[in-house]
Amino acid sequence: MGPSHRSDEPEILTTTQPSVLMVTYNYAPVAEGGAARQAQSLAESLAARGRRVGVVTARFSGSPAFERLRGVEVHRIWAIPRPGRFTATFIPSLARFLIMHGRSYDIWHAHQAFYNAAVAIRIALLLNRRSVVKDASSGLYGDIARLNRIWFGNWVRKSLRRANAIVSLNAEMTNELLAAGISRNRIRRIPNGVDCSRFSPPLPSVRDETRAAMGLPSEEVVVLYAGRLAIDTGTPILLNAWQLVEERAIGRPWTLIVAGEELSGDGYRARGERDLKRARFVGQVLDVRTMLRAADVVVRPSLNEGMSNVVLEAMASGLPVVGTRTGGLQEQIADGVTGVLTPPGDPESLASALIGLLEDPQERERLGSAGRDRAEKTYSLSSVVASYEQLYEDLLTDG
Repeated sequence: MGPSHRSDEPEILTTTQPSVLMVTYNYAPVAEGGAARQAQSLAESLAARGRRVGVVTARFSGSPAFERLRGVEVHRIWAIPRPGRFTATFIPSLARFLIMHGRSYDIWHAHQAFYNAAVAIRIALLLNRRSVVKDASSGLYGDIARLNRIWFGNWVRKSLRRANAIVSLNAEMTNELLAAGISRNRIRRIPNGVDCSRFSPPLPSVRDETRAAMGLPSEEVVVLYAGRLAIDTGTPILLNAWQLVEERAIGRPWTLIVAGEELSGDGYRARGERDLKRARFVGQVLDVRTMLRAADVVVRPSLNEGMSNVVLEAMASGLPVVGTRTGGLQEQIADGVTGVLTPPGDPESLASALIGLLEDPQERERLGSAGRDRAEKTYSLSSVVASYEQLYEDLLTDG
């Protein structure tokens, strides 16, 4: 994470720009999941532009209560990181922090439309702060749908209607927010962003060195899956599809690399290692750039998706993506231009799309090059940060 200044209390920075407090369940160095990673990228980018930025997040073992990381004031609050206890301890701690310290920030920006957002909105109203909520995912397993399955979900939904702004990542998400009773004039479309200087097509020598370090022959054609191993990310569909690929391509030098943790104990890794001959499970990878430098194709078989970080990173790295027509993926991936889209939950279609690209290096090159161009023009981190800065300015001007 680079050098950091640590102290018991933050030194308040004076700036003419509206200050922002990010509210997120976890943050660096424990930035698990796409929402937390996007929160970190946005916070650091805003701080680099001279804005005062704070983050309030859960405190895990060994981490300080406060530190400044890359210009960001990181406040860590007490919570018990165990299933069934985390929310019950984090939410009261969050409320206490916001009441005691939240006034020093102009805008509170909650990541994920969940309990954390509802608490931030309600207290922001009491303290005359502006509130922004970023919806993280859409579809059956998305943020809004999840509110139908949890305790106090209706209270969270009612709270969201009172936020000053809700950020939507895709058209499906916008429709869900409207159906939840959120006014259209409070919804702002801002995509996730990718740092196109940090993620870029590797030089041939770098690619060869990376593959050699991973024990991959230069002639191997590599498909990469990076993400949680879970039903909503399409893991069982991917395993079924790759089994079909192996059956139809006996002897071909094709390898599937699966990078990610299994959180639910569904046994996907055990099944894959048992049934698949040309698949390698490497567990959680802290820096996905290493995997991208060795890959030829990235696959994202999600059943629902807000906006996939790894797809953006693959595009910026010049790699074609095979994804599904769901949520943000069908907006991120231009079918036949930057990648290939298949029906969600269809291993047969997924296998056929993968085989088509594995057999055609020229097509992989064409799609990957177009993906890089699209990442630079549409999803560059700098343009996304500028959109958030405009949103913050608008909220204070209109308020």
